[in-house]
Amino acid sequence: MVDTVHVRAFARFRELFGDALEVRVKVPATVRSVVQEIARMNPDGAHEILDGEGNLRKSVIVLVNRERIPGNGREDYPVHPGDEIALYPPVAGG
Repeated sequence: MVDTVHVRAFARFRELFGDALEVRVKVPATVRSVVQEIARMNPDGAHEILDGEGNLRKSVIVLVNRERIPGNGREDYPVHPGDEIALYPPVAGG
Protein backbone atom coordinates (compact mmCIF):
# COMPACT_ATOMS: atom_id res chain seq x y z
CA MET A 1 0.00 0.00 0.00
CA VAL A 2 1.21 3.50 -0.82
CA ASP A 3 0.17 6.65 0.98
CA THR A 4 1.09 10.32 1.24
CA VAL A 5 2.94 12.28 3.90
CA HIS A 6 3.51 16.03 3.94
CA VAL A 7 7.08 17.33 3.98
CA ARG A 8 8.18 20.85 4.78
CA ALA A 9 11.74 21.86 3.97
CA PHE A 10 13.49 24.90 5.40
CA ALA A 11 16.48 27.12 4.55
CA ARG A 12 18.86 25.41 2.09
CA PHE A 13 16.61 22.33 1.87
CA ARG A 14 13.77 24.55 0.67
CA GLU A 15 15.95 25.71 -2.22
CA LEU A 16 16.79 22.13 -3.14
CA PHE A 17 13.50 20.31 -2.61
CA GLY A 18 10.80 22.97 -2.45
CA ASP A 19 8.80 24.41 0.45
CA ALA A 20 5.99 21.88 0.78
CA LEU A 21 5.99 18.43 -0.78
CA GLU A 22 3.50 15.62 -0.91
CA VAL A 23 5.58 12.46 -0.81
CA ARG A 24 4.16 9.04 -1.64
CA VAL A 25 5.77 6.19 0.31
CA LYS A 26 5.02 2.54 0.91
CA VAL A 27 3.23 1.82 4.18
CA PRO A 28 4.56 1.17 6.76
CA ALA A 29 6.80 4.19 6.27
CA THR A 30 9.69 5.59 8.27
CA VAL A 31 11.65 8.81 8.30
CA ARG A 32 14.26 6.91 6.24
CA SER A 33 11.81 5.99 3.47
CA VAL A 34 10.50 9.56 3.27
CA VAL A 35 13.98 11.11 3.11
CA GLN A 36 15.16 8.61 0.50
CA GLU A 37 12.14 9.45 -1.67
CA ILE A 38 12.91 13.18 -1.34
CA ALA A 39 16.51 12.50 -2.36
CA ARG A 40 15.25 10.63 -5.45
CA MET A 41 13.20 13.70 -6.37
CA ASN A 42 16.36 15.82 -6.59
CA PRO A 43 19.50 13.71 -6.98
CA ASP A 44 21.63 16.87 -7.14
CA GLY A 45 20.53 17.80 -3.62
CA ALA A 46 20.65 14.28 -2.23
CA HIS A 47 24.23 14.64 -0.98
CA GLU A 48 23.16 17.46 1.34
CA ILE A 49 20.56 15.34 3.11
CA LEU A 50 22.11 11.86 2.83
CA ASP A 51 25.63 10.71 3.65
CA GLY A 52 27.77 8.59 1.33
CA GLU A 53 26.05 5.40 2.51
CA GLY A 54 22.52 6.68 1.83
CA ASN A 55 21.70 7.42 5.48
CA LEU A 56 20.24 10.65 6.82
CA ARG A 57 23.09 12.99 7.78
CA LYS A 58 23.44 13.33 11.55
CA SER A 59 23.37 17.13 11.22
CA VAL A 60 19.88 17.18 9.63
CA ILE A 61 17.14 18.19 12.08
CA VAL A 62 13.94 16.15 11.73
CA LEU A 63 10.51 16.86 13.18
CA VAL A 64 7.44 14.66 12.84
CA ASN A 65 4.19 16.46 13.58
CA ARG A 66 6.19 19.30 15.17
CA GLU A 67 8.06 16.99 17.56
CA ARG A 68 11.84 16.80 17.17
CA ILE A 69 13.08 13.26 16.58
CA PRO A 70 16.58 12.95 18.08
CA GLY A 71 19.05 10.11 18.35
CA ASN A 72 20.48 7.29 16.33
CA GLY A 73 17.15 5.52 15.77
CA ARG A 74 15.41 8.51 14.22
CA GLU A 75 15.61 7.07 10.70
CA ASP A 76 13.44 4.18 11.84
CA TYR A 77 10.83 6.47 13.45
CA PRO A 78 7.42 5.49 12.04
CA VAL A 79 5.59 7.88 9.76
CA HIS A 80 1.86 7.53 9.16
CA PRO A 81 -0.36 8.74 6.30
CA GLY A 82 -1.08 12.44 6.70
CA ASP A 83 1.87 13.10 9.03
CA GLU A 84 3.97 16.21 8.53
CA ILE A 85 7.73 15.83 8.41
CA ALA A 86 9.89 18.94 8.69
CA LEU A 87 13.54 18.96 7.62
CA TYR A 88 16.04 21.60 8.69
CA PRO A 89 19.67 21.83 7.68
CA PRO A 90 22.31 22.24 10.41
CA VAL A 91 21.93 25.51 12.27
CA ALA A 92 24.94 27.81 12.32
CA GLY A 93 25.42 31.40 13.16
CA GLY A 94 26.91 33.81 15.51
